[in-house]
Amino acid sequence: MEAILQTPFNTAQVEILQLFSQSLTDTQVVELRRLLIDFRFKRLDEHVEKVAKEKGLSAAQITQSSHTMST
Repeated sequence: MEAILQTPFNTAQVEILQLFSQSLTDTQVVELRRLLIDFRFKRLDEHVEKVAKEKGLSAAQITQSSHTMST
């Protein structure tokens, strides 16, 4: 039976720490980083789509707003 580790970390953080306890090559670390970035981007994109739908915004309005905010 696997011991339960009580930490201030959430489940996802513990999973990542367990993954990093294995020896990873630099290439594998880069690949993992890319996967995590892709995951975060997908979650952000889904959130933006949800909010846009709730507020009745079009893709063009969101794009225009993002350009206005970045200048």
